[in-house]
Amino acid sequence: MKGRRVALALAFVAAATALPAKAQTVPRVLVASASVRMTSSPATATTAIAHCGSGTPLIGGGMLVGRVNPAVPLTSPALRGKGSYPSDMEGAPVVDATADPVAWSATANFGAEIEVGNHVTSLALCTTRAFDQRVVVSGSVNAPIQTGTGQVTVTCPPGTLIVGGGALATPPGAPALKPVGMYPSDAAGNMLLDGSVNATSWTAVASTVGGLSNTTTAYAVCAAGEGLATRVARVDAPGPRLARTTTTTTVGCGTDSLIGGGVLADRLVGTVQQGVHLRGSYPSDLSGVPALAGTAHPAAWSAIVSSGGQASPNTQAHVFALCVVEPVPPPPPAA
Repeated sequence: MKGRRVALALAFVAAATALPAKAQTVPRVLVASASVRMTSSPATATTAIAHCGSGTPLIGGGMLVGRVNPAVPLTSPALRGKGSYPSDMEGAPVVDATADPVAWSATANFGAEIEVGNHVTSLALCTTRAFDQRVVVSGSVNAPIQTGTGQVTVTCPPGTLIVGGGALATPPGAPALKPVGMYPSDAAGNMLLDGSVNATSWTAVASTVGGLSNTTTAYAVCAAGEGLATRVARVDAPGPRLARTTTTTTVGCGTDSLIGGGVLADRLVGTVQQGVHLRGSYPSDLSGVPALAGTAHPAAWSAIVSSGGQASPNTQAHVFALCVVEPVPPPPPAA
């Protein structure tokens, strides 16, 4: 009888192993966006709020600041993004452990040199896949203090992966304070290499030349990892090195699907020059053209890095695309 029970158990395991694994839906991205005309004051920030429609959960987002009329040249070197982050419908950043974020906000302001005719755009990334779990993990640090940079890293809960992320530097009206990085990383904050798989940590970096009450906050959007495999595509390029110049850098996912991205501006040697700032980190086409509202399956992620009124020698731009590996592997068979 004992031998028969063992044989039946082995037959059950074999039968269960032979069952086909359930296929997983590849997360496809649809872009939603909202733009708000900038307030032309160095001490006042402007925020745009974008959100996804019913049945398309939010998994991340991006930001873009520039001219309302792209044909008009941008003259101020002091227009910069202050944050790109998950929020409520009024634009307030969500708190740590918020489940199922509903909106994405982008905040921008001016440094000392203002101008009129600009706007800030928030780009929300919405997906066709309903995840069993979506949660925002956030963390803050009282930095940078005086002159320099501040950095903070957050890590997703066990069983989840990074599907999007952002950063916010506060107080939002401080003219010299701005994020210079928001990117997939290891748990120590180091940039992930091109080809890294299944990222679980996210880092935010900000810089300033003054202030004691500055805060840098990192936001990671984490989703259930069952049946989900991701990889990082990364491009490293020279950043703006002359005063009042801008570089745009783009990286694509190839045959895989884009679900998010990030950027870090740093320096080959030493700390990034204080005037370097971000004007964009956003979904795009392979030429760096921003994805419009309603764009399905954007091909790439782009970042715009600008210098202020001083030269910024040895600046680098590191741009990251977060890609879903296709085909998405099925979950392991039930035991």
